Amino acid sequence: MVERHLRFPALLSCRNGQAGQHAYCLPGNFRETTHDLMSDLPLLSGRPLPDDVEDLADLLFSGLAERPLWSSFLIRIARRLKADAAAFVISSRGHKATDSAVLVPDGQEAEPFARLIELETFADVDFDRPQILVGRNENCPAGEHVVLRLRFDGDRSVWMICSTQASGAAMLVADWQEVLLALLPLLQRVVRLYLAIGESERQRRIAEYVLETSGVGVILVDSAGSVVTVNAAAEAIMAQTHVLHIHGGQLHAQRQTDQQLLLRHIREKSEQQSANDAVPGCYAAFALLRDDHPLPVTVMVRPGPPFGPVSAPLRRTATVILRDPARRLGLASPDLEQLFGLSPAEARLAQLLADGLSTEEAALQLGVSRNTVRSQLQAVFAKTGTNRQGDLVRLLLSSAATLTQRSGEVPSTTRR
Repeated sequence: MVERHLRFPALLSCRNGQAGQHAYCLPGNFRETTHDLMSDLPLLSGRPLPDDVEDLADLLFSGLAERPLWSSFLIRIARRLKADAAAFVISSRGHKATDSAVLVPDGQEAEPFARLIELETFADVDFDRPQILVGRNENCPAGEHVVLRLRFDGDRSVWMICSTQASGAAMLVADWQEVLLALLPLLQRVVRLYLAIGESERQRRIAEYVLETSGVGVILVDSAGSVVTVNAAAEAIMAQTHVLHIHGGQLHAQRQTDQQLLLRHIREKSEQQSANDAVPGCYAAFALLRDDHPLPVTVMVRPGPPFGPVSAPLRRTATVILRDPARRLGLASPDLEQLFGLSPAEARLAQLLADGLSTEEAALQLGVSRNTVRSQLQAVFAKTGTNRQGDLVRLLLSSAATLTQRSGEVPSTTRR
């Protein structure tokens, strides 16, 4: 057993004016200042650590790569404090349960933790100060809740909550405060890491969504053609056209001559990968013919993403971009109605024209006369500011209507 050098005064019972609830507050000297000006506690205090804190610290940082996030840490901290469950709650600016993000391990219910932070008791909790809150009303889960509130950004907070259905502070381990205070400097820093990772993940998902919905296939390969990542649009293009495939983790062209050309461009562009953004004209473009369609698959090979601020990448890469000119976008009539103020009939006509049909073919498919189609087309021209069918189609295909996913969920990138 590690000797404990940290000493804490007895717990005080702090009433918050809400019937049936009270909080045990840990007394001490805490700085009165704004959240932005408060600095982190030092990592190395020179004090001996309580049992298992080093293992918990490892799980706290390795948990950033877990999905769900921090699952192992939450399971372990609950076990260490003899609690029934643990969670991280990132509150919304209004501290509403429905707008709060709750991080719990798989199989654990999240909603009770989200409800907790709506209580006035939680709004009064000091930052960076472990406390026990006891709830005894219908809006709060029964039992005791060990709470540590951390600064996030603006007026939002991150709460680490360990709950037990038992009553009485003696049901928790005696050193629960020491454990949380020992982890506090790490938690302060890991919250900022979470914020940075979350922002990066958000930007990645936005870019991924645009690529997927616009039908742009992207394959990241190293200089030898080994696949690093491939998005779902690229996998769909390869499956439908058969001009490229992945075998044994390597990108291969169906024809030998295409394979030689592809590998040459990949080697050249991976060597041209730089620390900063690539020169706009630094790419190689070529077409891959297929047997079942007159239109080829168009390919562009560019250097891999910039590797700055490091001096060199661990693995030089090139980006292979695929587009299938034969792919039909399938614009949705309701989107065209909203974007251009078209009537339902006009939107259906515009949809067919954008899909490559002639006015005669559109009339047959819509079951109307050619004169009706001509009249509707003139109305579409007037509302879109175009006067030729080619300009209309170009406008429709460059609009936001091409970025809608009517089939449901956007596929995610596959990592290899």
